Amino acid sequence: MAEDATERMVSKGMAGADTIKLQTAQALEEAARKLRNADMSSSADDVKNILYGVQDQVDHFKEELGTKYHEIEAEYQHQVEPVENMICEHPIPAVLVAVGFGFLLGMLISRTRD
Repeated sequence: MAEDATERMVSKGMAGADTIKLQTAQALEEAARKLRNADMSSSADDVKNILYGVQDQVDHFKEELGTKYHEIEAEYQHQVEPVENMICEHPIPAVLVAVGFGFLLGMLISRTRD
């Protein structure tokens, strides 16, 4: 169940990152197109305006990506908090389960090497 929630979080984050990446690439392509179409006689101010426009778009995308990152981080903390609470409330059983799991994993690895 926790794995499903984690996979959904990762998928959601990757989809958001892909969207931002695509938007950034489109903004850069648009700027390159504008610069190619600009006359050689274009003033430096025209070129600066194009570049500042791209910079504003990229800054907006970076801010949007930061917001999505914080949303994913908050959702992750929400998912992990019950596990942390269970471990804090029952530390000895949690350690014993971890030791047992490590022991079983070690046995499986040693058997595969033989």
